Amino acid sequence: MYERIFGKYPQVKVINYVLVNPERSYSKKEIAVGANISRVTLDSFINELVEENILNKEGLTYTVNVSSRIVKTLIKTQITLAELVMNDELEKSNEIIGEALSDEEFEKFLDSFEYEVDMDAELEKIEHGEEISITKQYPEFTKNASKIISSNKLDTDIILTQYINRDYDKGSMNYG
Repeated sequence: MYERIFGKYPQVKVINYVLVNPERSYSKKEIAVGANISRVTLDSFINELVEENILNKEGLTYTVNVSSRIVKTLIKTQITLAELVMNDELEKSNEIIGEALSDEEFEKFLDSFEYEVDMDAELEKIEHGEEISITKQYPEFTKNASKIISSNKLDTDIILTQYINRDYDKGSMNYG
């Protein structure tokens, strides 16, 4: 969390990494790998973290000094920041939901599609359990034809679209 706010400085990376599991003891190698920094970089400032009472050195390992006022404040701040980010994300999701189409707008959207289907014939096919296939070309959207294939024997409808832009001599085919 601290990296998102304070940047990807090595000290910030180390503090962010060790605060995730403050009860654990770490070797220098584990801290360097976990914080995604070099061991040489870690060696250049790890003693400062010990002097500032952020880390305790116990032989060849380091632990977070959980009794330090600085560490307690860092942990509380990290929790507060996580809560703020979570609340912001929830508000964003509520805004997206709030922007949903009204029933009238949704109906207008659905009515904007053109279908050339003989409904009586299709209903008769459904009543008799016949296979249903609808194929329509959409040349106005691509230079080549698009086909929509629908069948009750398929799990999903298939839309085949091929577009070849001759100006760029590139092509793509999408299967949906």
